[in-house]
Amino acid sequence: MTDKEYEDVYHEALHCLGENSSIGFPFQQADGTRVCEVDGRLLPDYQVIELWWGKDIAEQVRLERSGSGGKFKAQSGHS
Repeated sequence: MTDKEYEDVYHEALHCLGENSSIGFPFQQADGTRVCEVDGRLLPDYQVIELWWGKDIAEQVRLERSGSGGKFKAQSGHS
């Protein structure tokens, strides 16, 4: 999975979740983990993707991401 494909999955999840939930802006924490506020909770990428796409697809994204050498905790969207 390329960085662009990963970012597309992540941003589509944010966009769709934003239709029914309060969504903040993604930002990077001190440890390098990107998080986004969803309904008052700070969620890392994986949880954002899982919340919208479901556990099975989120796990598939994680596996494809780790297999391609990409970082699952995207920092700037570019590895």
